[in-house]
Amino acid sequence: MQSKKISNILYRWLNDLSIRNKLILVYVICMFIPLILTDSVVFGLLEYYEQREEEYRMRSAADSVRYLVNSSFDEAVTAINKIYLDEDVYKFLDQTFESDYDFYEKRFRFNEKKIKPLDGGRESVLSSIILCSDNAGIVNGGNFYNLKDIKYISWEDLQASKSSIVVFFYYPKDEINNSSQKKKVAVIRMLDHYSWYHRNMMVYVDLDFSVLQRKMKAMTFEYSIYLCEGDRILLSSPLQKSINMDYETLGDDVNIGLEVPWNVYGRNLRIIVSGNESNFKKIFKDHAVIIILLIMLNLLAPIVVIRFMNKSFAMRLYRISRAFDEADIDNNQGINEENAGNDEIGLLIRGYNRMVERQSTLIRTNYTARLERQEMELARQTAELSALHSQINPHFLFNMLENIRMRSVIKSEKETASMIEKLATLIRQNVSWSTDDSTIEDEISFIKSYLELQKYRFGEKLKFEISVRDDCKDFLVPKLTLVTFVENACIHGMEGKTAACYIYVRVYRNEESLVMEIEDTGSGMLDEEVMYLNDKMNNCTLEDVKKGSHVGMLNACLRLRMSTDLTARFGLESEKGVGTYITITVPADRLKKYDDKSDVGR
Repeated sequence: MQSKKISNILYRWLNDLSIRNKLILVYVICMFIPLILTDSVVFGLLEYYEQREEEYRMRSAADSVRYLVNSSFDEAVTAINKIYLDEDVYKFLDQTFESDYDFYEKRFRFNEKKIKPLDGGRESVLSSIILCSDNAGIVNGGNFYNLKDIKYISWEDLQASKSSIVVFFYYPKDEINNSSQKKKVAVIRMLDHYSWYHRNMMVYVDLDFSVLQRKMKAMTFEYSIYLCEGDRILLSSPLQKSINMDYETLGDDVNIGLEVPWNVYGRNLRIIVSGNESNFKKIFKDHAVIIILLIMLNLLAPIVVIRFMNKSFAMRLYRISRAFDEADIDNNQGINEENAGNDEIGLLIRGYNRMVERQSTLIRTNYTARLERQEMELARQTAELSALHSQINPHFLFNMLENIRMRSVIKSEKETASMIEKLATLIRQNVSWSTDDSTIEDEISFIKSYLELQKYRFGEKLKFEISVRDDCKDFLVPKLTLVTFVENACIHGMEGKTAACYIYVRVYRNEESLVMEIEDTGSGMLDEEVMYLNDKMNNCTLEDVKKGSHVGMLNACLRLRMSTDLTARFGLESEKGVGTYITITVPADRLKKYDDKSDVGR
């Protein structure tokens, strides 16, 4: 009971709100607030999962770089360890050389036995193996250097290193006998395996920096990756400007997406992956299911609010709509103003009721006058059709009587009875105008009787052929439609024609249309007259018929157009001395069709 009371209070409050305020209320409750909340959740989740996926791809790229560098170092360490365990190397570096010549001679023999040229193929990163000792007899060059002459590697740092193998990235600006300064990477190990040798000795392998860069480029990373020692960039993708320049420094413009610390052979390195901006289009596509679920969840709040809104204005609008649908001349009731409210819809209901009262008064005043005008218009159209009919009947009657008169003059009266019998048939078929329509079958019967009478006049000079499809016989057309065109072909087409004249009448269906064709091989017409008649037949009016020119054809055209809502189309083709061809095309759905022909004017 208490909940019903609260609901009624809420309904009354909503009824007094303007529609604008209602829409604002719906927008805030059902769209704005849920939109903010759901978007926050969606973007938060998407950002979280995107960051995790991005981190995974970055770590995979960092692992690839680490594997590349590690495998290069391992190749160098393998070469170093062979020398590290060879005591002959220790003996050579520890012996005393009497002169430079003595050193060169012994180094030559030693190199042939122990130090072979590095030939690991195009993809090998090993450049050269260098043996170093503090033996004063060693002359710098080839694969041997005196420790005191190596500036870029500190023996003290090497001894202090906790790792037996150390890696150095350096740029040898002061290297002895170095014709071109290039970035270099050295893997170094102290030669201390045999403790009875007291000289300071070490071996290091220079790696080919250009090969490392080339392998880095071949990996085609999705991100920009930097292998750094501190802020010094040792290797990078994209590639550094030149291997002939000193190592570059990491700038502030690099967006650090992931940093992986890496301690390798005594060096604290770090792999930095530069992250990309999140691709939200891809995120939405990958998380479409979550988004759809959230949208469906957002629909619950609007449904609750719309339930109240429906009773506030939607139901009242429905009452107004139903009142409009049920309103007619005899039953035009107003709308019950109970709980109409004071908002715009309530004003509309009261305005509708005032309109109904005024409309009822106007209907009572104007309805009778409108019916009278319609009846007058109908009577005028009926009178016009009657006038057309009165023009047509005498026209044919006079032509028939003229035929009888001419035949009676030429021959004896033996055939007069037959002619009068056919004339009587024509008159019986068409003297009654209780209906303006006749079937195609009746029209064809009339045409046959008419042409048989004409043969009394023209004899063998007149020949005709009639073809009617069975599915066309029951269509209704205005009386004397086809016979008017046949009469025109017979009378005007045969005048001045000495040879035999053929008349063809064809009626058939062409898709959705009924087609009637009247063709003769008579005298034909000039092009100017053909153009004139084509225009008049398709656009004739009652005024054209009243002028008296081509009254029969235009009368038939006008009546057929009026009975088919102006959809009947006429085509006239003619050539002087050859003949005339008339086509009448009418949409079949515009013609009536009777199965019981007893109702047709017979």
